[in-house]
Amino acid sequence: MTKPDYQTELEHQRLLKVAREYRHKGYAVTIHPSSVDLPPTLSQCPFDLIAKGEGKTIVVEVRSRENLTLNGPKDLRLMTDLVRQMPGWEFELVITNPRD
Repeated sequence: MTKPDYQTELEHQRLLKVAREYRHKGYAVTIHPSSVDLPPTLSQCPFDLIAKGEGKTIVVEVRSRENLTLNGPKDLRLMTDLVRQMPGWEFELVITNPRD
């Protein structure tokens, strides 16, 4: 699996770890879902991961501190607001930082 140009290696590694965690919990996981994998309301959101389980779907965005405001805080607010409108869906923001 290759990472998108906008994603740092640290974010990519954390995304893979989150994907493993959700798969271990029994979720069906799609990394870097396309607009086809999402309902029309969310199709323009560049989520890093979608995890589908029984009666619950979680969309995940992984960011490092330096990319937390990559597109300004509005993009995260927009994602959160759109997901809130979807019954049975949750938004999870995962922040990762380099170890010193």
